[in-house]
Amino acid sequence: MKIKPQYSVLCDDDGLSLMERLPDGTVREAAPLSATAGMAIEGFMRGLSRDALIDAIVGEFDGADRDTVSADLDALAAQLIALGYAEE
Repeated sequence: MKIKPQYSVLCDDDGLSLMERLPDGTVREAAPLSATAGMAIEGFMRGLSRDALIDAIVGEFDGADRDTVSADLDALAAQLIALGYAEE
C-alpha cells in the first residue's frame, strides 16, 4: 500500500493528524490520528514492509500483540484506501 503524495502526518500540540496539501498550496486536516495510526502511516510512507511495520508497532507499544496489530493494520489500510488517502 502507498499513501498518496499529497498526504503527510503532522504532530503538534493538538496531537497527530493526517494533512493534505491542496493544489493551491494550502494545507488542511484530512483526519485526526491515534499514535498507532500515525506510526503506521509514517511506516507506509517510508516503504516499510507489512511485517516490519507490525514488528515496529509491537515493539513500541506495551501490551500490543502481533495478531491484534496485524488485524488493525489491515483494517487501517483498507480504510485509508476507501477514503482515498492511499492506493494499493
